Amino acid sequence: MTFQIEENDPNMSSTLPEIITSNTEPTKPLSNDTTETVPIDTKPKGSATTDNNGDNNNKNNPQQLRRLVMVTGDKGGVGKSTFARGLAQTYIDNAVKFVGLDADNSNPHLIRFYEKAANIHRLDISNSDKLDEFVDNLKELVYPKSNESGENQDEQSLILLETPSQFLPTLKILITEMGFLDVVNNKCKMQVTIVVVISTIIDCITQLIELYSFCGDWVDYVIVKNLFYGETEQFTFYDISQEIKEMEQQVKATGHDFTSINMPKLAKKSYDYLDVKNLTFRQGLEQDEYPSVFGRVLSWLNNFKGQIKPKKDLFGIEKILSE
Repeated sequence: MTFQIEENDPNMSSTLPEIITSNTEPTKPLSNDTTETVPIDTKPKGSATTDNNGDNNNKNNPQQLRRLVMVTGDKGGVGKSTFARGLAQTYIDNAVKFVGLDADNSNPHLIRFYEKAANIHRLDISNSDKLDEFVDNLKELVYPKSNESGENQDEQSLILLETPSQFLPTLKILITEMGFLDVVNNKCKMQVTIVVVISTIIDCITQLIELYSFCGDWVDYVIVKNLFYGETEQFTFYDISQEIKEMEQQVKATGHDFTSINMPKLAKKSYDYLDVKNLTFRQGLEQDEYPSVFGRVLSWLNNFKGQIKPKKDLFGIEKILSE
């Protein structure tokens, strides 16, 4: 494997399989913008099945829980890393086995906070060759070969990928030039959930529309409103966007999900305390130095998990242990 783990960093090679690529064709943009966009042209195999309410039907399709969850947010500082950390803590607290890939090399929060608590790898996708290595090794990560002693390694059914800021151009290359969605669906037998963390500014909506232009209707979308930037009613650019409404209708018409959830605000003192001490959210509950930090983190985690619970299938979670 070429996913490299760097021990005690604060902040594998194999035979390369054939790269699967997708044919492409232009699609009609959602707005009056006449710029041609290029998504993949067919719905990847192994797509989600839904009931009449649009909810994921895992009983009929067990592979629905096999997930690549990509946490994105192209604007720096939007809260992408905080959400990824919260999701990692949710997996750990619910005994959900997962592999974390931290591609945010400038600010690797998953590595810094959760490397010792979970199976987290540093991922370098900084150039074209590294992208090829990532795509080629993704299947081996999901379906590992026998080790040197001949013992079979455990298959992985859930991958949490935190992407770096300004990742849209790279993601477009992955999807339009390297058939990434087909690789995940057909070679790894996984569904894709794209998590987009947004603030109240219009740039976040513009970037979401651009992302949709090449990701298309063949993934599930979870839009996360980061309440650090304002109350739910202040996300007006998102709420009133006709393009977002059209996007949601088109995604749901294909049997996939398009939903929004909230990420609660964590008080600055508590957030800074965890940051300075490099503590996971669970360690924030276990420390005895500041009762206020305990109370704030406990409330934040409960609210965070409450947002995840109704859409747990989209995050590869079969059961919340408190249920």
